[in-house]
Amino acid sequence: MNEAAASAGADPIQFRINHITDQRLIDILNAPPRPPDGSLDPRRAHAPRKTGNASVTGRGLCIVVRNNAYWVGIAEIAVTPSTGAVQVTSSPSVPTVARSSNPRQLDRSMKSGVVMGLSEALKEEVTFDKSKVTSTNWTRYKILTMEETPEIKVVQISRDDKGFGGGSEAANALGPPAVAAAFFDATGVHARRIPLTPAYVTTLLKAPSRRP
Repeated sequence: MNEAAASAGADPIQFRINHITDQRLIDILNAPPRPPDGSLDPRRAHAPRKTGNASVTGRGLCIVVRNNAYWVGIAEIAVTPSTGAVQVTSSPSVPTVARSSNPRQLDRSMKSGVVMGLSEALKEEVTFDKSKVTSTNWTRYKILTMEETPEIKVVQISRDDKGFGGGSEAANALGPPAVAAAFFDATGVHARRIPLTPAYVTTLLKAPSRRP
């Protein structure tokens, strides 16, 4: 959907709203804290860039529907093309979890799930050779540090008329697609796998551009 919105030159939130009829999903798409310019529109002032020492920014969106709960997440990132470094600078997240019985615990679960998802997007990688998994200890299996963890904004929408639903694990799934969409917004390059490590990003940005 992000790629389709980009091809259409449309705001990815409005693009989804224009193509769905589920009011619950429309409501949650209108709920995330928006960037200062009020949009995720790829037609905004900056142009994608895949070279240079200065960082370039991007924004991306992801939706997850799981166990009678709807989730939307936005990732704002900064990419330094010359080094391949990707930093998530902000990650707003919004669920509508049907009936919310413990908002405080849901807030904690959402934020921890977002951190796990962003770690998967940027660092966590199962390595293996031809016969076995080689990432066999937690020292080599990296996750975000507290210093690397971005600001996480959370908005909860409780729908008491929808019964109960899952309210934690889905947050893990928001990070990777949102970061990948933000990476495309920043660089104009599609990342087809994760994590977006500096080595992988550098190789990706140096590869010849392909026509769709």
